[in-house]
Amino acid sequence: MSKIKSLKLSNFKFFREEETISLNGKHLLLFGENGSGKSSVFWGLYTLLEASMKTAAKTDKYFKSLSDSDESLVNIFANEMSCISSKKTHYNSYIELEDDGNIKYSLSILDNSICGDNGAKESRKATDFINYQAIFKFQEFKNSEPSDLYDVFCYSILPYVSFASFLWKGRTLSNANDIWAAYKEGPGTTINMRGHVIQVYKDSQDYKDFLLLEGHFNSECQKLIDFINNAARETMIKLGYNVVFNLEYTKPSHKKKDKKYEWNAFRVSLKITEYNNKHVLIDKPHTFLNEAKMAAVATTIRLAILDYRIGSAASNALKVLVLDDMMISLDMSNRDKLLDLLLTNFSNKYQILFLTHDKSLYNFVDYKIKQHKQDKDWLRKEMYVGECETTKKEFPVMIDSECNPFEKAKKYYAAKDFTTASIYIRQSLERILSSSLPDELKKKADGQFVDLEYLWRMTKERYNFDQTIIALFEQAKRVLLNPSAHYQRISQPIYRRELSEAFRLIDELEKLDLSFDTLLIEKGKRMTFKHPTENYTFEFELKSDMTDKAGMRNDPKCKIYTWQYNGIEFYNLDTKEVDSTYSKSTPRFSRLKSSLFALELAHKIDEDCFLDNTTVEKGILREALM
Repeated sequence: MSKIKSLKLSNFKFFREEETISLNGKHLLLFGENGSGKSSVFWGLYTLLEASMKTAAKTDKYFKSLSDSDESLVNIFANEMSCISSKKTHYNSYIELEDDGNIKYSLSILDNSICGDNGAKESRKATDFINYQAIFKFQEFKNSEPSDLYDVFCYSILPYVSFASFLWKGRTLSNANDIWAAYKEGPGTTINMRGHVIQVYKDSQDYKDFLLLEGHFNSECQKLIDFINNAARETMIKLGYNVVFNLEYTKPSHKKKDKKYEWNAFRVSLKITEYNNKHVLIDKPHTFLNEAKMAAVATTIRLAILDYRIGSAASNALKVLVLDDMMISLDMSNRDKLLDLLLTNFSNKYQILFLTHDKSLYNFVDYKIKQHKQDKDWLRKEMYVGECETTKKEFPVMIDSECNPFEKAKKYYAAKDFTTASIYIRQSLERILSSSLPDELKKKADGQFVDLEYLWRMTKERYNFDQTIIALFEQAKRVLLNPSAHYQRISQPIYRRELSEAFRLIDELEKLDLSFDTLLIEKGKRMTFKHPTENYTFEFELKSDMTDKAGMRNDPKCKIYTWQYNGIEFYNLDTKEVDSTYSKSTPRFSRLKSSLFALELAHKIDEDCFLDNTTVEKGILREALM
């Protein structure tokens, strides 16, 4: 099973500049406000994989200008270019996917190599795209019409399903849609004795082969329908609905006249056969069930078909489930159950891309992911509409949940969410100031943390900032110290300027070395090492403080007082003699340790042995150095 490592979109729909969405094989939870380009991500991936089943001529229309193609997907602000080698006009509009096996698929007017690619076809077969419109198709009937899912099957199912292979007119057909297309074309034609083109004769081998094709298609369709029906009951129960439905397959039919071939489509009828433990027969479920229950039925069918498809897909194919606002019609209880189903039964078989414009649903999905202990398997991203201050052109702003607060602040500022930007600038400043102060200056006497203004005052006194930095803080402190108080007016230019000054303040502070020395062990503290298994002890003290600055520990000199081995003071294990000269030496702490580690003892002294068996007052050295 392959997974998406990255997806690139350039001048495609809402995406103006190239944007790389890094997934690294993880699932994706994406919130996108309306108009932010969330659906462009959905359609970008769909267009790319769908191209594997099309010809280059059918994909070129997506990358022409709107004036040349009414199906253009090129960003309207893209600039026209000319390819030096091919002389083709293009707009630097493309889609590119790379999987975790470093296989790349691209699609543009200059690169259509994905068209007909067998590996990409397998990935398209094992991937499904489900949005609200796809779910609604299952109930898009008039009250007077029965639920016949023929159109749904022809558009969304048969093109991506593999049937058992069938040899037809020198070609091996396995794609369900190709077999159905062959059926609609008919058995073929011949020329009679008068020289007229007519349909093949009923006793001809061509017609006998056609009847075998018809039987093969019907048999394979029935297998698919049976698979869905068998899987449906359990899935509907997991979704919280006591509803049993049944799909009924009606075979297609044809008439072969002398000169004309006519066919009637197959039907897939959706019927409710049981409702709340009561046996019923309802052939118009869209008039009986509410929208939430119909959505559950549609979702059940699509998920069952996906499981059917994956069984015949290549093992190294991409297996991705892309869900775009498919839960709109479900209430919270049913969303809960559907998420349980996806996280329990599908997240181990597919890479899930869950897209929504509903922030409350985004938060709920995030909660469910954590509840299922899959936090490390998911990425969270948010999308907003940004606007260039000079040209006023809109563009997507994508924010990674993994970004640090300052990067988030920049993204939210670009998205014109100035209130949220100010909150993340404040967090950035708190992080910088907190890391510049020792713990005793970051808490009140009662153990509560101090506010930002106090942190600023303590840091300013400790590091003697120049007037530029002090002025920047004064200019920005209204939005930093109480951003929510200006919610109604924060979009006004004065507050935007204050935010700009706050960004400058963070930049200036980041340039400074605000790290401090943390005292680990005071000078003069006597330490004693006692070997855990041998009669060996060693006593010394530091001649200066041992400190830590930004993770870097200094290396003070030490004074040696005593050491003994088997009751003999200053016993040198190398010379096997008493050697008092060591009592006058002042080695560095690191040199003292390395000397101990080199001793020829039966049980060697190593770092762990030294840290755990050296006492400092009432504690051990390991704890003092933490």
